[in-house]
Amino acid sequence: MLRLKLLLTLVLVICPWVVSYGQLHFAGVNGERGYAALKGSYRWDLDNGFILTPAVGYYRMSDKEEDEPGATTKYALSVAYEIMDNLVADLAGAYIPRRLGFENVMYGAGLVYTLCYRCGPFKNPYIHARAGQSFYDIAKDINGQPLASRFKTTATAASLELGSELGAFWLQARYDKVIKYNHKPPQQITSNWTEIPYMTAVVQGFVSDMTAVRIAYRTRWISPYAVYARYKYLVSSEYTVSVAGGLALHLGQGTISGGVEIFEQNRQDHRKTYFFMSASTEF
Repeated sequence: MLRLKLLLTLVLVICPWVVSYGQLHFAGVNGERGYAALKGSYRWDLDNGFILTPAVGYYRMSDKEEDEPGATTKYALSVAYEIMDNLVADLAGAYIPRRLGFENVMYGAGLVYTLCYRCGPFKNPYIHARAGQSFYDIAKDINGQPLASRFKTTATAASLELGSELGAFWLQARYDKVIKYNHKPPQQITSNWTEIPYMTAVVQGFVSDMTAVRIAYRTRWISPYAVYARYKYLVSSEYTVSVAGGLALHLGQGTISGGVEIFEQNRQDHRKTYFFMSASTEF
């Protein structure tokens, strides 16, 4: 896994001519008990107002007390269209093939509105509003035992993200809320793919809402950044807090990042620490 990530990093930084025009991004993470995940995406600007972003993700479900064989893969595609200079519409869909007793389908739409080029001390402040649904088809319980009958539910959710430049700082904040589960998942049922905004690692569990903030200090060569996330699982009445920190190194048209992500750092028995690296290049 580590060799693969290093190889892809070199390809992204040294060989940006391998694809025509856009941005290629890769991220990988390793953690406790053999946890490993990879994510990759290609942002393709068609120069006619449309932007296509295919993406793929992968991780091993090995962050439990006992490792489980196999892995889970996610395929996604986002299509954005620039309606005006300051207004972009996007459609997105994702599919997780049936594996280890889970199958997911996700789809949604959103709008990105840039308020102005400069509003006082803020530069390019934007609002990104999204809404969508996720369909879950689950055949096993949280312990990996087959269910008597498949559990199926659809989650309707919405999110709102705000971002802006403030001098050398880049600020982002996002709030996600599940409005409704048409069938509320019982306690012995979990989801296989839950992403926390601005983090690389994938966790398991149905989340009712989450809030995340990311701040970066950008310079010509390096950009340190930090993430704070707060979210609540359906099976819990308390919020979980996770944090991340890292450093991005800018090399011409490419960027290499590395850092650490800590999930549930206030709960000693459930704390998970992941080390990640990412690389991206524009051409």
